[in-house]
Amino acid sequence: MPKYSFIADAADTLTPGETTSARGSLAAPSPEAAKKAVEKSLRSRGYKPTDVTVTPQ
Repeated sequence: MPKYSFIADAADTLTPGETTSARGSLAAPSPEAAKKAVEKSLRSRGYKPTDVTVTPQ
């Protein structure tokens, strides 16, 4: 499975006005699947994704 790097910005749903960013890498079948996985992970941690950029490694 291909590997992708990501950079994500997200709003904290528990503390309005607070934002955070995350970066990392993951394996996924496509860039779209990688983006969805990152968004799902952020949401599960209480963040609302505002910008997710995925690039091939």
